[in-house]
Amino acid sequence: MQKRIALSILLLAATLSVAAMSTLDSLFIMLDQDVNQSGHYSALHQQRIDSLKAIHPMTKALQLRIAREYQYYQSDSACAWYLRLLDCEEPYRTQAYMGLVQLSYSIGKYGDGMALLSEVPAVPDSLRVDWLEAVWRLHTEAAASSRIPKMRDQLLRTAQQYYDSLLHEMARQAPGNTDIRLRYEILNAMDADDIPLALRINDTILMRAGEWTHRYAIEAYSRAILYQRMGEVRQYIEWLTRSAIADVRCGIMDNGSSWLVAKECFESGDLERAYRYSDYSLTNASFFNAPTRFIQTYALGHEIANSYEQQLHKSSVRLIIALAALAVVLIILVLGIIFSLRQNRRLHAMNREMKTMNEEQRMINRQLKEADKVKEQYICRYLEVYSDYIRRLTTMARKAGEKDPAGFMDREMDNFYRSFDDTFLSLYGTFVDDFNALLKPEAQLTPKPGERMTIEMRIFALILLGITSSAKIAELLCYSPNTISNYRVKMKNAAQGDRDTFEQRVQQIGK
Repeated sequence: MQKRIALSILLLAATLSVAAMSTLDSLFIMLDQDVNQSGHYSALHQQRIDSLKAIHPMTKALQLRIAREYQYYQSDSACAWYLRLLDCEEPYRTQAYMGLVQLSYSIGKYGDGMALLSEVPAVPDSLRVDWLEAVWRLHTEAAASSRIPKMRDQLLRTAQQYYDSLLHEMARQAPGNTDIRLRYEILNAMDADDIPLALRINDTILMRAGEWTHRYAIEAYSRAILYQRMGEVRQYIEWLTRSAIADVRCGIMDNGSSWLVAKECFESGDLERAYRYSDYSLTNASFFNAPTRFIQTYALGHEIANSYEQQLHKSSVRLIIALAALAVVLIILVLGIIFSLRQNRRLHAMNREMKTMNEEQRMINRQLKEADKVKEQYICRYLEVYSDYIRRLTTMARKAGEKDPAGFMDREMDNFYRSFDDTFLSLYGTFVDDFNALLKPEAQLTPKPGERMTIEMRIFALILLGITSSAKIAELLCYSPNTISNYRVKMKNAAQGDRDTFEQRVQQIGK
């Protein structure tokens, strides 16, 4: 049971990790797209300012609104518009001073901000919370940048006094003002180190702010800091990224989120995004004209740029090596193709030559076959004439009163056989050995002394010449058809292998 529970917890943790990674990746993609279109969002912000400037008459409220549009967009212009309102009636005068104080700690001119405090008269009740918060942040930021311990301690003590006054004023106004009440509760939760409670209050503030507004950017940044205090790095980066997206879409140039996202990307090894976000932050800091923000961003941007350039150099070297290897492969491939084409041409030429030679060989074979047929036909004709001649001579000898016509015929037949053997073996010189090779060892034939072939060989020599009729063979060799048939059967029985194909194999001798 415990193993199942542990496995379920691991699966849930893995699922949440994948979901978190997916959300962060999606936010990075959104920020990449928005940074690429930052010029468009900046132009929209400028159009809003220009449309306000075009309104007539130019009232104090309208001037204050234009100054506030410039406050996070271009510090010099914001300062110029706030200065116009310093001699006006309340509440514009205090709001102008408060805007200048906020600008002073945004651009790092803390001395100018401190000097303004002595010029501010009694602050209207409706502005006291915002004024105390601005003064508290001025002293806090000044203390953080001070390098003199005594001065830093003094600034921190003063900042704490203003913070206490801020909490007191918030507590007084909280029952009648929801926005102040939420800000008061979240400060108390953070003082008590109750981060979960602070996150719940932040949820409510974010809902009231509306997604991707300037207020949303500020509160998303605050939420990121809460997660940082909890040690939730991924949630910290996610909410920093949300804050940066809102800043880009609002055309805000005084943005601290984007360079912090660049820092996190740099530390995680994502140099391409780190370079893109740091370059964007540097461009904004220069346009906003905030020396401290520019210095703050430049140090990180310089380190990121160096690392990114090194990575690009390594990538370029790898690309050059890969291209060189590809070029070598292509050269080898081209050479291989050229060699293959040449070989193909050679093969085609050889094939044509072989084809021509084969045609010539077939023609020669046809001519040889025709010549063989002619020779065989002449031999057969010669045998017919010779045997007929012997028979005629024997008949004539018998009629002329030859005492021994049978002996006369035997002598003539011996001459005929010798002539036949010589003529046939001049065409098929290996016939005797080839014929014996078709017979069983014990049945192989040996011609008599003075003879070149046996009667069996002569019979099958005629079969080789195409004379297969036993009657015709008997007529040519002057034997009876039964004798010829008996010899043929005898040889078939003595044949090696299939006796039925013996005569066909004999006909292939010399072919």
